[in-house]
Amino acid sequence: MCFQELNKLKGRVMIHSQYRSNRFMVLGLGMFLCLIGIFMSQSSFSQGTASDKGGNPAPSSAGVQNQPVDPQAPPRTFEINFDTAKDLKIRLPKRDLTPTPFQTPDDRSGWVVSIPGKRPIATPAYYEGLIFVGGGYGSHEFYAFKADTGEVAWKIQTKDDGPTAAVVEEGCVAFNTESCTIMVLEARTGKVLWEEWLGDPLMSQPAISKGRLYMAYPAGQRGHPLSQVSGSYANQQKLDPTAPSRSGHQLLCADLRTGKHYWEQSITSDVIAAPVIDGDQVFFTCFDGTSFCLNALDGQVIWKKAHSGTSSPLVVEDQVVVTEKSQKENQTLEGIRRLEIKKGQALDQELRMSGKADYLRTGKGGGVAFSKAQQSTLDNSVGFGTAPAAANLKAASENVGVGSVAGGWAYQGSRAAYRQGRVSNAQGIYLNNMDFQSSSMRWRGVAVGKTVDPNDQLFTPPSMGKSRMYVATTQGHLLSVQETTGTVDFLYKTDHGMAFQPSLANGCMYVGTTDGLLVCLKTGDTDASDWHMWGGNAQHNKK
Repeated sequence: MCFQELNKLKGRVMIHSQYRSNRFMVLGLGMFLCLIGIFMSQSSFSQGTASDKGGNPAPSSAGVQNQPVDPQAPPRTFEINFDTAKDLKIRLPKRDLTPTPFQTPDDRSGWVVSIPGKRPIATPAYYEGLIFVGGGYGSHEFYAFKADTGEVAWKIQTKDDGPTAAVVEEGCVAFNTESCTIMVLEARTGKVLWEEWLGDPLMSQPAISKGRLYMAYPAGQRGHPLSQVSGSYANQQKLDPTAPSRSGHQLLCADLRTGKHYWEQSITSDVIAAPVIDGDQVFFTCFDGTSFCLNALDGQVIWKKAHSGTSSPLVVEDQVVVTEKSQKENQTLEGIRRLEIKKGQALDQELRMSGKADYLRTGKGGGVAFSKAQQSTLDNSVGFGTAPAAANLKAASENVGVGSVAGGWAYQGSRAAYRQGRVSNAQGIYLNNMDFQSSSMRWRGVAVGKTVDPNDQLFTPPSMGKSRMYVATTQGHLLSVQETTGTVDFLYKTDHGMAFQPSLANGCMYVGTTDGLLVCLKTGDTDASDWHMWGGNAQHNKK
């Protein structure tokens, strides 16, 4: 073989050897990257605050939404460790009604306003760039703040104390005062459109739908200006003192802009939180545990059901989602049951997503965010040394544990919310999520930590964003989780307890505290939008 041929052969061998070496290097690199990918997928979980009971991380929410649900699959249960919450040090404003900015440890921002009196603040309401909120239980003030800055847009003095959470629609903002008036104002200016003294106390908030306002009140009390509306019961009394007296609680339907009474219907006790409107029907649960469905046009009872109900109903399609209390082997439990909408008949034989609910035991307080001693102090501040008989708090105490007017004013229960085929609620120390059609639980997040009491109602009802749910806690936490998986997006700890459901608008989370603060957290994500008041909208039935 000649010298040139030997060189050619040598070159071929070198090329082949180099090719084999490169091929093995590529294969090795591929295996290495694959191992890294597996490791990263198992170790990454939002802020390290939640894990399965078996130690496995919560999966990513990507692609979960459209996966079919296996009704037989066991729910995924994981812990949300509140000891890992990021400390949100809110610097208290030096002056009342002056917004003060704050920064979170992970570079979100917000503002806080101190409202005079340092009283518990109910759910703020958002409408056209303004935030509406009362001055708290026992106050005589109602405010509109600029939603982006926290500056005061207008404020008014109310004749009676204790504004509830407000509802806003059609340019009108409406709220009750605990003692004892319904008020409707012009949202832009605060001008009073009308007000009427109805009865003492008023513990629930109103609802608005199609130009009508719906609210509950204790009838049979006298000594107040009577309605001028022809044909109403109040006007009958004005014209004919011998007309039969009504007593007990009523649900009133009135014209939103004029106050004209359309109808009243007798109900069993005050309404928990608020009436709920769906189409031409009104749904609500009373403090004695009875739920009603009324015709919204004339007030006729379509059905009523005594079932130990513990919160306002949620209406989805042809079903009514309620929470109930039950007793099992000396344990008090709370869970969800679905009712069919036409007659109120139960669709679930057993409670769904049930859990321990000692906070509902008689006299336990219902799990509201302030202690029985604080409730007593608040009631004494408005002249209730003992609860008035008109409040019918004996029934409330037996059903949900609430024994004070302040407690009834703040109680919301474990009210459910709906988004894209799923029902979620916050119950005790649990965040729950279930498939609506099959009623099978998808996941449960369990709050754990040094300060978490397993017997408490820790959470407010959830507010729903586009793909996340947002809650506050009685201990002062602000929390966002992915609705499909329960993955924690953020978890902050403040030093200010929170009693009421937050509202969401334009990427901001608005919440009141039990010591008189209005807090705006700018999440930096438009997901936190379109949940503008308690229950999401003026009908309290956002879907």
